Formats: sequence, C-alpha cells, structure tokens
Amino acid sequence: MELYYQNETLYIDLNEDLDEFTYRKLKHKIFRIIEDYGVDRIVLHSKHQIFTNRHFVRQMKHDYESLYQGEFLIR
Repeated sequence: MELYYQNETLYIDLNEDLDEFTYRKLKHKIFRIIEDYGVDRIVLHSKHQIFTNRHFVRQMKHDYESLYQGEFLIR
C-alpha cells in the first residue's frame, strides 16, 4: 500500500489482498489522516480486483460517507 497527498487529495494505491485484519488497520490509518489533516477528497486505486478487496473497499467508502463529508473515489 502506498499513500501520498497531492493537490488536496489523499491517494491510496492498494496493491495487496485485504482480509478483515488488514482492512481494519488500513481504515484506521486512513481515517486518522482524514481527521488529523482535514482531507476531504480520497482516491483509492485497488490493483487487485478480487472479490474480498472489492467488498472491503466498498465497505470503506460506505463507512467514510457515513462519517465525513467529501469525496471518496474508487478506481
């Protein structure tokens, strides 16, 4: 996983398979950055299109939208 901030956007390149543990760890890390720095635009790029990754990425978007105002894009 690679995180970088550019042009008021947090980019996340996810290049690993997610399971429940790694999902929770990633979510905690991203939401902490959002809260600490006031980021309101997230772009997540998942390089693995397996079912579990899609499930967890969609769950993260749903969790984000229920807590924050802003954009969460999945590519």
